[in-house]
Amino acid sequence: MKILIVDDEPAARYGMTKALRSEGRLLLEADDGGEALTQIRQQCPDLVFLDLNMPDRDGLFVLKELQQDSSAAVPEIIVVTANDGVDTAVECIRCGATDFITKPFDVEHIRSIATRTEARVKLQNRVTELETNDNPARFGALLGGSTVMQHLFRSVEKAAVTALPVVIRGESGTGKELIARELHNRSERADRPFVAVNTAAIAESLVESELFGHVKGAFTGADRNRAGVFRQADGGTLFLDEIGDMPATVQTRLLRVLQEGIVQPIGTDECIKVDVRIISATHQDLEQAVADRAFRQDLFFRLKGIELFIPPLRNRHEDILLLAKAFLAASAGSADVVLSHETIAAILQHTWPGNVRELQQMISAAAALCEGEVIHPADVGLAPARSEADVNVFERYLDLPLTEARNKLVEALELFMIERALQMESGNVSAAARRLGIHRQSLQQKMKQMGIKSS
Repeated sequence: MKILIVDDEPAARYGMTKALRSEGRLLLEADDGGEALTQIRQQCPDLVFLDLNMPDRDGLFVLKELQQDSSAAVPEIIVVTANDGVDTAVECIRCGATDFITKPFDVEHIRSIATRTEARVKLQNRVTELETNDNPARFGALLGGSTVMQHLFRSVEKAAVTALPVVIRGESGTGKELIARELHNRSERADRPFVAVNTAAIAESLVESELFGHVKGAFTGADRNRAGVFRQADGGTLFLDEIGDMPATVQTRLLRVLQEGIVQPIGTDECIKVDVRIISATHQDLEQAVADRAFRQDLFFRLKGIELFIPPLRNRHEDILLLAKAFLAASAGSADVVLSHETIAAILQHTWPGNVRELQQMISAAAALCEGEVIHPADVGLAPARSEADVNVFERYLDLPLTEARNKLVEALELFMIERALQMESGNVSAAARRLGIHRQSLQQKMKQMGIKSS
């Protein structure tokens, strides 16, 4: 970041330069308004501390010249003056100044201004970098330019050409079914059926019928024969989503199908041979489920041929803007609609508990309801982004005794982490406790003390 310090007094320039010197900053100096204009036009600084009272061409002269020069990139300008009158401030702001400070200035104040500007510059540079990426990495129906997604795509290509079963791990909304489809489309079974079934979305009493089929009259309501998804996928790929939620009785029958390659429809002794490749997916901790005896260990190892992990969206910031722009382009009637810089900053800082699915729905809804051609943070239901420099988490505790301040800070941190863990685990207290690395009972006790209710 480039910072220009404009003051006719060498001592003043020295003091401010010393206060602002830091790694990653280029500090420039000018001793009058004319030199300041030259530096601004040639060096394009990000931040200018401009002394208002200089003998030749003063700070107001610089501000007015920049107002009239449309070719010059106007930086953030902080006017420094010994006059703290309201009229002076209004005149400076009207002429393009961002803010003004009075002499003698507080060193920590100007450092905080520089830090805030630095955060804005970094964010703007990142946005520009992402917006100018005209060749995002596509992998079939998937999109991801981050290193971790590129590694995942390579693993999918390798896994696709094998006959091994695959388990896809990842949080809800990360795109597990899209990965499963790519595995099928790049395999030797691509011209055969791909059948997907969400085992958690089927009533427990109907799971066996959905998977293995039934004959007419096998149970009340079975008014016709049903093949079941195994037979529908014969020769192709069967994708079993949310495998971790499968009832124990069905797990036993599924294990037999995987071992023997045959299915037995409900209501008959007939065994039918099937040839399917199994791809399963879950957001559950299967190892913990096995330890809790909620999931069969032998079935786990039978399904676990190859494991693929999809990272949550919050862990791959490089992909957020690429995905958002792709979803916006795909939205009907959004040809002329764009995301404001404030919206881009807000979505880059959002934690995305719903992952890619949440982002897609948010952008699609905003594109449909947006009244103008620019989508603002309020249109996507997000507050404007705040840089780390905008809020110093310690400031609210500075006037307290050390012990009390420490206790309140720890309490605030615990509250934040617990609420975040519960949000990421959709209110599941056991899963949140595992994420936090504490016992479930300890988490329940803290939630009761803090008045936190699980959803």
